Amino acid sequence: MTWNVWIIIAVTLVIFEILTPSTFFFICFSIGSLSAAIAAYFDVLYNVELAVFVIASAMSLYLIRPVFKKIIAKSKTVYSNIDALIGAEAVVIEKITPLKTGFVKVLSEIWRAESDVGLEAGEIVKIKDISGTTLIVKKGGTI
Repeated sequence: MTWNVWIIIAVTLVIFEILTPSTFFFICFSIGSLSAAIAAYFDVLYNVELAVFVIASAMSLYLIRPVFKKIIAKSKTVYSNIDALIGAEAVVIEKITPLKTGFVKVLSEIWRAESDVGLEAGEIVKIKDISGTTLIVKKGGTI
């Protein structure tokens, strides 16, 4: 094959990689295709080009893909909007009982809150979940 064909294959594989979410599979074969293109540029036998493609692709799958996957796995999910409140601490400003919602102040905002235990005004609570516009809180915290 000519080196141009290997380049076209490499670009096509990069496009496939872009269309698949963080698999880092096609990019490894793209690296193999680029390696084969370099070999083809020096006018080697087709069998040599194919061997370069297979070896470079296998090495990429074995060496590069795990590194990329580890980097992606380490990226921490950053919560935004209302989900960012989960795990935050708040101060009870109106008594909460298991049968009656009360109010808490978190990040200088007042929210409706409920709990499965009674909580008095002034207690520190931790937000464990959100249900609609009501925070589900539990006793404890260190504000």
